[in-house]
Amino acid sequence: MLDTAKRELQEETGAIEFEIQPISVYSVTGKNRVNSNGNETFGMLFYAEIHSFKDMLEDEIEKIEFFSDLPSNLTYPEIQPYLYNKVVGIKGKK
Repeated sequence: MLDTAKRELQEETGAIEFEIQPISVYSVTGKNRVNSNGNETFGMLFYAEIHSFKDMLEDEIEKIEFFSDLPSNLTYPEIQPYLYNKVVGIKGKK
């Protein structure tokens, strides 16, 4: 699972030097943009500190943007703010 998360982070962001750690398992129930049948689906939340990116963006990456607030166009708008706050709470305690 950790190897898959590392590979996805590299593919989706172009990260080459990073530290990544699992935070928690989560589930989503109901129909949404990526789940048309509404069944419960599970995911794993990871936190990564990225130290460097590739010089050139690849096929899956259009652009890299940094936000001070959560973007409004989220895949799972009911749960992603909760997951974000969970990570902020955990990282803020250290």
